[in-house]
Amino acid sequence: MALDFAQLKKEIANAAERMGMDYEDLAEMVPEVLEDCLIKAKKLEKAIQSNDSAQVKAIAHDLKGSTANYGIMAPSALAKSLEKNFESPNAAELKEFVSLIQEIQTKDLL
Repeated sequence: MALDFAQLKKEIANAAERMGMDYEDLAEMVPEVLEDCLIKAKKLEKAIQSNDSAQVKAIAHDLKGSTANYGIMAPSALAKSLEKNFESPNAAELKEFVSLIQEIQTKDLL
């Protein structure tokens, strides 16, 4: 899944409006959210490796919500799929999730 940077900025702007915030204020918070997502993704990877479906579902749900709340929708869609398929998660989706988060980290949102 390729990152559409213009779409990302639009989705973050929509999230900011929904929260009653300025785009810039929300965009300044995104790097911390992305770092947290990478930490949780490592936990999710361990849960997948140990076949802990309850943890897979819980962590994927958390990642889905964390990203969606900030308008980071492409990774959120992957986390949603991981949550939905928690009993047989697709490790490739997790890898793509991490890749998208890392790509967003390289972008200047302001």
